[in-house]
Amino acid sequence: MESFVRKHQKKINGTLGCFDRMLFRGYLPIQNGCAMAYFLNQKHIMFRNLKDFLTDSANRINKHAKAMADKHGRPIQYLAVPTRKEDLARKMAEKEGIQRGLVCIFSVLEPCRTFSLKFQKGGPRLEPARRKCLFIYYYFMDREFGLIHVKLQTWFPMQIQIYVNGHDWLERKLTANGITFTKHDNVFLRIDDWKRAQKLSDRFTGLNWPRILERYARYVNPLLKDLLQDYQHYWVTSQSEYATDIAFKSSSDLRELFPRLLSHSTLCFGAKDVMGFLGRKLTGHFLGEIISDMKDGGWRRRIPGARIKHRVKENWLKMYDKDGSVLRVEMVINNPEGFKVRKKVSRKNKRVLEWVPMRKGVAYLFRYREVSEQANHRYLEALA
Repeated sequence: MESFVRKHQKKINGTLGCFDRMLFRGYLPIQNGCAMAYFLNQKHIMFRNLKDFLTDSANRINKHAKAMADKHGRPIQYLAVPTRKEDLARKMAEKEGIQRGLVCIFSVLEPCRTFSLKFQKGGPRLEPARRKCLFIYYYFMDREFGLIHVKLQTWFPMQIQIYVNGHDWLERKLTANGITFTKHDNVFLRIDDWKRAQKLSDRFTGLNWPRILERYARYVNPLLKDLLQDYQHYWVTSQSEYATDIAFKSSSDLRELFPRLLSHSTLCFGAKDVMGFLGRKLTGHFLGEIISDMKDGGWRRRIPGARIKHRVKENWLKMYDKDGSVLRVEMVINNPEGFKVRKKVSRKNKRVLEWVPMRKGVAYLFRYREVSEQANHRYLEALA
């Protein structure tokens, strides 16, 4: 993005690349019918008692949530209608000045993947089934990450999801290192030392994510202390957002430039360009949709809310303005298999380095950053 920054350098305060919203999911090694059958046999639980076992386990998780709410004196609430849970939790934390610990707990009825008993020749069999069950949302104010949520499915296989925000993590790192800044929502409007902030931001991928995530999983799931004590989750990156921010010195500078950037992106970037931003080539073997979608938001009248999104299958690249003075280009990865990572693989009984499709495991978070940062920079270079 050097050309873009050089072209507008008199109007720019600084630049920052940082992870934004991150969703991690944990899976116990009992995700299919065979694994669940093996688990039940180990625990000497009869197949015919499957429903009672699932219900009793879910009740234990519900009771644990209520006990945690009582212990910490925090509210627990069932939400019967769609609600912006994060907004409720954030307002509650701000109003009551909660700096650390449990903020609140919500329970919601949602679709889930669990197990059912099928009768056929040769005897009963466990198979995956779609049901609705209760999910527990825990909201914590974490010392390192700020407001996070832990979402736990109460029925087996007890999938768990943890949300963190990279900008909130960086905010605490800047404070600990004595770097002053101005932050609004999840965007930095001013940082005294942009280069040092970038170095701190790059450390996000090197955190011990399995340990951090597993600690929260064991905190909210009481079954991991006895019934599942020998099991550990396999942690994956379910969704990654990596933002490259260009902070302008004044909102008027961005206000004048932004409509032209939107117009150029809409009219000039075709499918071949979008694939190029993602480091890929458009060939006749590509199967899927490439869609560029511009949301007006009234930008012709200088009203905030305009953005453009280029979507390639489940992944997309976005550009929009944040808080009126920051231009944000953001790469969102939901499915990493279209990208490559260099790793050792077995070929003819030998370990060799090859570029292979990237997987979701948190061990590849460093590559998520590289791919996203490169895509954002190519996009800004094209806008120059």
